[in-house]
Amino acid sequence: MIRFLFLIILLVTGAVVGLAFVPLAAALKLSGAAENGVSWTAARGSIYSGGLDGLSVNGTNYGNADLTLDASALIGGTLQYTVDWIGTHGQGTAKVSVESGRTVTLRDYVISLDLEDYERAAKWIRQVGGKIRLAGPAIQFKGSECVLAEGVATSDVLDRNREVLGSGWSELRGDIVCDDGKLLVPLESENAAGTRFSSYLRVAPGTPGRFEARISGRISRALAFALPLAGFNRDGDAFVYVPKAATRVPGSPE
Repeated sequence: MIRFLFLIILLVTGAVVGLAFVPLAAALKLSGAAENGVSWTAARGSIYSGGLDGLSVNGTNYGNADLTLDASALIGGTLQYTVDWIGTHGQGTAKVSVESGRTVTLRDYVISLDLEDYERAAKWIRQVGGKIRLAGPAIQFKGSECVLAEGVATSDVLDRNREVLGSGWSELRGDIVCDDGKLLVPLESENAAGTRFSSYLRVAPGTPGRFEARISGRISRALAFALPLAGFNRDGDAFVYVPKAATRVPGSPE
C-alpha cells in the first residue's frame, strides 16, 4: 500500500512538473482562445506564469497582459488566469477564463478606462481627462455578445470638468448591465440646482465603443452657453453629446 501511494505521488508530481514546461501560447491555443478571436504578437513564459504582448480581440488591440494560472480552477476543468492588463485605453485586473472556445468570463474584475485617449469621447473630456472605473463579480461574453454583467461603474469626469459643468454634483455612478448584446455602462449624477447628467458607454470585445452624454433638468444660462462650445447639441430642453457615426443608446432619458 505504501509503495502504491508513493507511486501515485510520483505520478502527480511528474504531471505538475511537466505542466511547468508547457508554453503559455500552446496552452491558450488548446483552450480555444484563438478560435474566439484572441491573438497576440508575442507570448512569454509557461502555462503557470507568463505574458502576452500586442494582445488583440477580433482585430482590436488592447495592449499587454501578464497572466498567472489559477490552479484552483483546474479542479473544475477550467483554464483560468489572473490577468493584469495595461493598454492605451486603460488598465485592470481580473480572473479570466475561456470555455467552449467562445465563452470568455471575467471574475472579480477592476478595470479603469481612460477617456482622454478614447477618440469618440467629447472634446471637453479628452482635453481635461476623465476615467471610468468598473468593478464587480462577473462579466461574460459569448463571442462579442455580452450575456452577463454584474458590477458598478463610477467616474471622475464631472470633478475634472468643473469649468464647463460647475460643481456640487453627486457621485457619478451606475449599475453595469448587458443591453442588446453590448456591455452597457450607464453613469448618472445630479447637482443641488436640479441639473442632471447622464452618460452611456457601450462596449464589446473587438467592436468600436459608443459614448453618449446628456444634460437635462435645470440648465443655467452660463451652462447653456458653454455646452455648445463643448460639443453638445440642443435637444428640446436638454443638451446631448453624440459622437459622429454613433447613434443614441436605446432607453436613454429624455
